[in-house]
Amino acid sequence: MMLTQAAANEWGVSVEECKAENSTIFHKNSSKKLSFGELALSAAKISPPDDPILKKPNQYKFIGKSVPKIHTPSKSNGKAIFGYDVRRPGMLFAAVKQSPVFGGQVSSYNENAAKNITGFDSVIPIPNGIAVVADSTWRAKKCLEVLNPQFEGGDTKGLDSKKIRNVLISKLDDLGKSEINAEKVLDVEYEVPYLHHATMEPMNCTAHVTNNSCEIWVPTQFQSNTLEKAMDFTGFSEDQIKIHTTLLGGAFGRRLETDFVIQALTVSKALKKPVQVVWSREEDTKHGFYRPTSIRRFQVGIKGDGKPFQWESQVSQPNLLAQFVPSLGWLNFDPMTIPAAVHDYPIVPKHFYEIDEVNVTHSPVIFGVPIGPWRAPPNSINVFYTESVMDELSYLAGIDPLKYRLKFLERSPKHRKVLELVAKQSDWGSELDEGQGRGIGINEWFPINETKTIVGMVAKVSVSKRGKLKVKQVDCVVDCGIAVNPDSVKAQIEGGVIMGLSAALYEKITIKEGKVSQGNFDDYRIAKMRDSPEINVSIVESLEKPTGTGEPGSSPIVPAITNAIFAATGKRIRRLPIGKQKLV
Repeated sequence: MMLTQAAANEWGVSVEECKAENSTIFHKNSSKKLSFGELALSAAKISPPDDPILKKPNQYKFIGKSVPKIHTPSKSNGKAIFGYDVRRPGMLFAAVKQSPVFGGQVSSYNENAAKNITGFDSVIPIPNGIAVVADSTWRAKKCLEVLNPQFEGGDTKGLDSKKIRNVLISKLDDLGKSEINAEKVLDVEYEVPYLHHATMEPMNCTAHVTNNSCEIWVPTQFQSNTLEKAMDFTGFSEDQIKIHTTLLGGAFGRRLETDFVIQALTVSKALKKPVQVVWSREEDTKHGFYRPTSIRRFQVGIKGDGKPFQWESQVSQPNLLAQFVPSLGWLNFDPMTIPAAVHDYPIVPKHFYEIDEVNVTHSPVIFGVPIGPWRAPPNSINVFYTESVMDELSYLAGIDPLKYRLKFLERSPKHRKVLELVAKQSDWGSELDEGQGRGIGINEWFPINETKTIVGMVAKVSVSKRGKLKVKQVDCVVDCGIAVNPDSVKAQIEGGVIMGLSAALYEKITIKEGKVSQGNFDDYRIAKMRDSPEINVSIVESLEKPTGTGEPGSSPIVPAITNAIFAATGKRIRRLPIGKQKLV
């Protein structure tokens, strides 16, 4: 309507004489036409109407239809520009090495050896490390190898995974167990490790800082924060800084951070030239912002009908939210641990399961290992916990896991519908061969939104007599409001399934002598093509507003798999990854 008004103003005609179609405003009584792009500046100066006339669903041309993505050809033929693809006139390249112990500092390096490498330019100190600049990424890498930087100190010196786990358990013990007065009581602990984002394209940034301007080319999820950090670093005003966002070679929360941006700014400012900072895979793996490790205890008593009447839960893990909002560090719990954990805290929404007498307590810990969001925080942890416990309670009560969940969804018809549909799609309840089992999981996202995306999943697994696990099939039903592009919705859910499956089966970051032990895909294993199950995604028809599908698919697949393993073998998985745990 604003664009139409702008065109009418341009031509000196009434709005009724104009129509919008195919990104163009046409004049009905002549051949005049203007594209939306040509009208954008003038339309932006017009006040939006108070009560705009919206299209009716039967008028939609694209919404609700699977439309090929515009960038698919460029990604297929190599023309797409990711962070690594940026090239600028006179650009130099930097390889970096940071202290393997978090927070450590450079103690020495051999610059003379680096000078003997063809293409060497300079050595520039960066926060917690060193950058070597050369005329190509390869030569910068070679210079870095002979530079052989050594480090000292650090916040995590002497820390290892065993100490971390002992501290988490100690914190739980400090919280203490509760007394549950019930005939049937579930008393269990669940545990997840640090997780790496493992993006296909490691961290990188290209920057050009001059005396009065700054230009940045970066794959980032957080442009506004990148701008603020660039302003702080350079002292420039906003209009002196320009940020170009390239395509992301994977992100999942890792590219919310700006550590690699600051490095590029540091080197470019020192040289007054455009510089591309490129991390090696090893540097990327050893210097992530990892999903927090966590241990959670559940003590739940159930009545004769299977309904929980006392639900006690204690969690010990690093406080993720306080990292982003330091003022919340004084809280005795991390709200990011709560939304998907069955709770009754007033500061966050109620969980969709109708369960009363819930008490959740949290003991925050600080280890110095950088932490950050990992595709659907906090659900990627809490849905595994909650959906596993609900499954355990169903067996304790002697009730089918699907029917048990439905008992607590009387006031949540959307969740109930999703579960019923995914059960039907997966043929829930039908007989399976020996060594096979089905498991179910459900998730809603985003925690603070009034309207949420709901995803239900059923995983079908087989476990051989030798204990070999195979995830054979995953059925998914998603309610995300109106599916603007159904093909994209399915792709997001499929990608989430693969990422969650990978985390469930293999992924784990461990700490030894204050350093991350893993360095590449040989020791930080991720799922491969052969691990992928058949994935069937159905979308609930809806005309409600879209609610997003980028994150909710990665969480319910994890308990769906572990619950299926229990159904197949009687072995309950309470510690991730499944890895080489004995299943028979």
